Amino acid sequence: MPNTKKIVDKAWNFAHVLRDDGLSYMAYTEQITFLLFLKMADEQSKPPYNKKIGVPEGLDWASLLQRDGEDLEKHYRKILDERASAKRARSPGCSGRSSKRRGRIPKTPPRSAEGIVELIDTENWSSMQADTK
Repeated sequence: MPNTKKIVDKAWNFAHVLRDDGLSYMAYTEQITFLLFLKMADEQSKPPYNKKIGVPEGLDWASLLQRDGEDLEKHYRKILDERASAKRARSPGCSGRSSKRRGRIPKTPPRSAEGIVELIDTENWSSMQADTK
């Protein structure tokens, strides 16, 4: 069982970094939630779950782990753009509101993006209780 308080404290520290970089509460919550989605989808694709997750290779959690710095930010934006395009293709009548949003992991401090990805990667989120997630 993970130390819930420790995980929550770490997550809030990164939320403060994102907020201090000019993101609103809703924007940084959205960014952390999307990253958690990618991480948990990755976990669900591996044993003991072995589920087909529907996240294309190259736009998945593993693809984020292969990058750092500006390359990480660019790739993350690419993932968001590709997923938004796929959503629009499935739902052509949608308002497009979500397609105009741009995910952003701040460039400063320089290692904040890597820190957020590292924080999320070091935990097994699928095994946590729902209220921790």
